[in-house]
Amino acid sequence: MSEQQRFPSPIPAPAPIGGTILALDAAGHACSAALWRDGGIAARESRSMSHGHAVELLPMIERVMTASGVDLRQLERIAVTVGPGGFTGLRIGLATARGLGLAIGCPVVGLSSFQVAAGAIAELPERFLVALDSRRAEPYAALLGRDLSFLQPPALMTLEEVLTLIREEAIATVIGDGLAALRDSLRGEKAALTLIETATDAAIAAALAADPSRRFDLQPDPLYLRPPDISQPKSPEIKVTQ
Repeated sequence: MSEQQRFPSPIPAPAPIGGTILALDAAGHACSAALWRDGGIAARESRSMSHGHAVELLPMIERVMTASGVDLRQLERIAVTVGPGGFTGLRIGLATARGLGLAIGCPVVGLSSFQVAAGAIAELPERFLVALDSRRAEPYAALLGRDLSFLQPPALMTLEEVLTLIREEAIATVIGDGLAALRDSLRGEKAALTLIETATDAAIAAALAADPSRRFDLQPDPLYLRPPDISQPKSPEIKVTQ
């Protein structure tokens, strides 16, 4: 089993594309914004965080727009990751993208976090597994093809379900930030596996949304694969007097 840690640049090789696209990602363990213009990333900012997206995202967008010298009214499209991911960050990213799109009158397109995590890899195999951190022992997992299409619906999977999928589909490459939950289990696999740790980032989302060879038509709605971690309040005790 070979392991690769790839964090050199989260931006795939640029294609000769026009367009002005603002991309946002607040679904994972970071908050990021990026501006794509004239075939490349004009400005980007990212900060690791699990909480505080509501405070950071709008100022981050303002700084990215200022650094790129682009006015919000010049945007042709807004791209946003739709999850799965942290519930609070995911909702904030989507609400911000939809609000900006409505205010300036430009379309908003959604990208799956599975696709964005895989989009950091320049040369993808014919089929591969993406595992994303669910903040539980079980990862979010999805089987994708080289064109970033889903070969099976994504799901929250147990470790045994992930191993079964790898064996049955003869998967040789596993990508994503959910590898921590899988690494010990995968070490016992006889087949050669390549593990590539990546994370979602707005710069990747912007490049994917600008690529004319790919079509992302997801609505900017959250993709939830498990219920939120909340505790229901106890029902108040009702005293009956006679």
